[in-house]
Order: sequence, then C-alpha cells, then structure tokens
Amino acid sequence: MPKPPDYDVFVNWDKRLAREAPFYRAVFDEVDARTVADVGAGSARMSLMFASWGLTVYAIDPDPGMLEQARKNAAEAGIDLPIYAGAFGDVADVVPGQVDAIVCSGNALPHVGGLPELKRAFADFAEVVRPGGALVLHLLNHQRLLDQRIRTVPPVVRETAEGTLVFLRVLDYDDPAGIGFDFLTLRRSPDGAWDVANARRSVHTALPSYVLVDELDHAGFTRIALFGSHDRKPFEAEKDESVIVLAYRR
Repeated sequence: MPKPPDYDVFVNWDKRLAREAPFYRAVFDEVDARTVADVGAGSARMSLMFASWGLTVYAIDPDPGMLEQARKNAAEAGIDLPIYAGAFGDVADVVPGQVDAIVCSGNALPHVGGLPELKRAFADFAEVVRPGGALVLHLLNHQRLLDQRIRTVPPVVRETAEGTLVFLRVLDYDDPAGIGFDFLTLRRSPDGAWDVANARRSVHTALPSYVLVDELDHAGFTRIALFGSHDRKPFEAEKDESVIVLAYRR
C-alpha cells in the first residue's frame, strides 16, 4: 500500500467511513460493544471513528510510519486514542484484557505472513475477544484474484497541492509465498512532468474465503457469515472485489 501520509490521500476516508459506519454500528450494538481492538489500524481513521462513538478503542499496527501518522491524526481530531505497535499474533500482549469486538479491515490481514501465521493470528484473536464477541475481517477477494488471475486493481487518481497523484496496483502470481503486489504512485507536477513518487512491492498471503472460514472455525469462531459489501449483500466469490467476514467467539 502507499506509504503514510500518502495512504490518507489514496483512501477517500469521508466516503469510506460514511459507507461502512452503519455496518459497524449494527455489529457493535448487537454485541453491546464497549471495547474494540482495531488490528492493522494503519493511520487509525477507522479507530478514530469508533472512538468518536464513545467506545474504548485500541489501535494496533506494526508499521512505524503508520503509527506516526495515526498519532498525528488522533492529535488533529483531539481524541486520546491508545495506539500500540504490534503485529498479527501480538494483540493479546498489547490489549489490557479481553475486548467486545476485533476489527481487521483495509486489506491488512493478507500481510499476515503465511498460513501458520494466520493460524497464530486467529488464535490470538480468539484469546482477545470475549465469548460472544464479534470479529470483522475486510480484505480483497483473493478467490476471485486467484481464479481469474487479475493483474490490476482499478487505479485511484487524486488531485493535491503538489500535483496529480495516480495510485496503481499491479498483481502477479509467480511467488510461491502468495500474491505479489507492486504499489506504484505516479505524480504529475503542475508543469506537466511525471515521476514515480513511490514504488513498493509486497507479497500477500493468499486467503481465499474458504481458508478464512475453515481457520476461523478451528480457532473457535462460529456464526461465520460472508458479505460482498457493507450493506450485507451476500458474497459472490467470482464477482465481488472484496469480502467482509463477520464471526463470533464461541
């Protein structure tokens, strides 16, 4: 993904939060949530929305740049948000006690680092969320990517004071460790010249929906439901760009 602070330019947060907020409110109301762990919180925009609802939120991310941006965003919002450095599998070591819900959104989960680490992450989640509590995962639909060998995700274009930014994601399937993502940010200056503002490569663990369901069941989660959007449209593996997984701790 783009480096911070470009990440907050890449994502249209006003539009995204408005679209996703009703889903999360309904989940939190269902389990009477008071405490939430946002794992892979990035720049903490989602965490700050939850905190603005009066919830106690723990924002957790392993990336120092994202943590710095999260602290800036929290300061600008005037919200005292607990922000912690932590990778998948570290949540129980970071969060003081159990929580009512865990959220892992924005395609963070594929950074888990292989199937053994996914098992470790889900076991960690199961330890942290209380019995009856909710877990929400939101990531790209890897089943569609793998089946159709999709090479690009639609580009994102943003106009900034420094010029036009174009965010590109190019995929390949040559790495046995997973799906290769090349993240490119192209910048056109006001004089019309183009340059590559950022180029990063990341290999994401392949997580088709059936793997997620199986591993969540083994970790102790139940009532596992898959959606193709935050309005709870039933998930269509061959069509939907993303998958939202909602599960509850046994």
